[in-house]
Amino acid sequence: MVRQRFFAFFCYGLATVLPLMSCRAENRTPVVGSSTTNEDRQGPFFAVTEENDLFSNPFTATDHTDRHYTQGLKFTWLNGDDDMPQWVRRVSDDVPKLGINMTAQNLGYVFGENMYTPQNLQESALITNDRPYAGWLYGGVYLQRRGEVGDSGVPVQESFEIDFGTTGPDSLAGWAQTHFHQAFDSADVPQGWHNQLAGEPGLLLKYERFWRWSPNAETARYVDLIPHAGGELGNIMIFQNLGGVVRVGYNLPEDFGVQTIDSPASLGGGTTSNSPPFACYVFGGVDGRAVEHNLFLDGNSFRSGPSVERIPWVADLSTGGAVRMFRHLEISYTRVVRTHEFVGQQHPDQFGSLEAKAMFMF
Repeated sequence: MVRQRFFAFFCYGLATVLPLMSCRAENRTPVVGSSTTNEDRQGPFFAVTEENDLFSNPFTATDHTDRHYTQGLKFTWLNGDDDMPQWVRRVSDDVPKLGINMTAQNLGYVFGENMYTPQNLQESALITNDRPYAGWLYGGVYLQRRGEVGDSGVPVQESFEIDFGTTGPDSLAGWAQTHFHQAFDSADVPQGWHNQLAGEPGLLLKYERFWRWSPNAETARYVDLIPHAGGELGNIMIFQNLGGVVRVGYNLPEDFGVQTIDSPASLGGGTTSNSPPFACYVFGGVDGRAVEHNLFLDGNSFRSGPSVERIPWVADLSTGGAVRMFRHLEISYTRVVRTHEFVGQQHPDQFGSLEAKAMFMF
C-alpha cells in the first residue's frame, strides 16, 4: 500500500511538472531591461544533494549518526536563462523588483525527502523527551531572478519557491530507513517508526535574496562576500533567516554559493560559454533563524501526538568547499553545525551535505 501511494504521488508530480518543462524555445522572450549577452546566458543544470549525519565529519568517525535530522535527499532541475512559459513570465513581471535591475530569470523544479529521528533507535516505546520520528516527502517549483542593485553594479539574486508534500507514513521515511538498515546495518534497525508524526499534507512558501560583493572585478575572481535574508511560511515551517558566506578560491563562479536542502533558496548557477574550465573555492558562513513553527518539533497541526518544546532561535555554522571541472561538473561538500533546536537536546547537531551538479549549454 505504501509503495502504491508513493507511485501515485510521483505520477501526480510528473503530470504537473512535465507540461511546464516542455515549453519550447520559441516561447522565450527577452527580459525587460536585460543586459545579458548570449555569451553570458546560463544554461540549465541537474543537481543531486545528499545530506546525512553519518558524514558530518569526512575525516574521522563520529557519534553523530542517525540522530535528529539524519538524512535528506533532493533532486533539482533549473532551466536555462529566460526559458519559461509566458504565463510564468507575466506573473514574475507583476512581482515588484524592489531595486533589482533584472538581467535573467530561471524556472526550476525540486523533488526530495527528509528524515528525522530521536537518538535512541532501539526503543520501541514512544520517547517523550527527544525529537519525534518524522518524514517529509515533497515536490516544488521555484523562480529565480538575477540582476544588479540599482546602478551600483552589485550582483543580486532572489528566489521564490512553493513546495507541496506529505508527512507521516506516506513520506516513506520510515520505510526507507528501516529497509536501509536491514540491508546494511541489521544490528541497528530502528524500532520506533510506528510512533512517527501522523500524515499531513504540507505547503511551504520560500523566499531568499542574495547579494554578492567584492572590492573590484579582479578580486571577485578570488574572494567575495554573499549576505542573504529570507524565510519560509507554511504548516511545515515558519521562520525568518539572516546570514552570510565568505568564499575564497580561484575563478569563483558568478553564482551565489552552495545551498543546503532546508535553505529557503534552492540551488542556482549554471555554466556559460564564458565560464572558465576550472574553478575551486572554500567557504565559511553563518545563518541565524527566528523560528515560529517547526512541525517536526511542534507536532501535527490538527491532532495531538509526539512533540517537544521548540527553541525559537537557531543558528547554523557552515564550512566547506567546491570544485568545478570541465565547465560542466561541480562537486561540493558542506559541513553544518546547528545549535540546539529543542529544550532537553543534549548536543548541537551536525550533518554533511554532498552535492553534484551537471551543467549544460543548449
